[in-house]
Amino acid sequence: MAYRYGPVVVGVDGSAQSMGALRWAADEASRCTRMLHVVTVLPEGASAAGAGTAARAAVEAQRWRVGVATVAETRRGAPVDVLRELAGEARLVVVGGRGAGPDDGRPMGSVSEALGARADAPVLIVHEAQRWAGPDAALPHTAPVVTGFDDSDSARRALRLAFEEAARRGVRLVIVQAWPHPDLWRPGEGRCTDLSAQENAVHNALCEAAQPWHKEFPLVEVEVRSEPGEAVHALTMASQWAGLMVIGARCPADRVQPGHLSVARRVLWHAACPVLIAHGPARTPAWRVAPAAA
Repeated sequence: MAYRYGPVVVGVDGSAQSMGALRWAADEASRCTRMLHVVTVLPEGASAAGAGTAARAAVEAQRWRVGVATVAETRRGAPVDVLRELAGEARLVVVGGRGAGPDDGRPMGSVSEALGARADAPVLIVHEAQRWAGPDAALPHTAPVVTGFDDSDSARRALRLAFEEAARRGVRLVIVQAWPHPDLWRPGEGRCTDLSAQENAVHNALCEAAQPWHKEFPLVEVEVRSEPGEAVHALTMASQWAGLMVIGARCPADRVQPGHLSVARRVLWHAACPVLIAHGPARTPAWRVAPAAA
């Protein structure tokens, strides 16, 4: 897989959000011993006023993480298209939750939302990244990595990536599975229903799912949490104390294609910490393509 060996790519536009994302990208490149590829994308026909943004950002990254090899590049085109192209050979793509564009009231900017939906490499979206734009701002190096699990293909991709990140950072991994129950919030006599059996069953299933990866990463401290309730709420609350949230994005190769707005997308909108998205194959497998009519 190219993402294991390629550079860390970060998009910058001179905004405080992009500079905070740059700090995270430099930290990731240093931790993984990868080159840092700093990219600024200018619209076709725009002036060259921002042509030096990437070069200045690369200098700042080297000040923050001495020894990290950096390359700066300015391209023309649509930011989403350029970053998706670079993702094909990247280990990781990093962007801020928003860029220099106008605030339209949406939870995320158009570039980060598009990359969160599809890319050929893992994508790290740094929410409120201006928090880390200053040289004295401390990144959360000791806070745990958190991932949600529901036994889907996308959740299994996220679980693998979460173990890798926890091992690299030397922090605890917390695996959360939220589960609904008809008696959970029912008023009256049913409110005292004993749900321990369901909770134990979910807990045991989480331990079983984590076991193969725990064997590969035996030094990672793992905590599994069976949370009764709604998944988006449970993961959003966990993002308040997590250093990094890892979620999986659906892809055409997944066995099940939900017809509703995914939990991952809603968590991405509302998470308080940076979110790392584990993407799968971008193309629909041949076995899922309907045969042409005769």
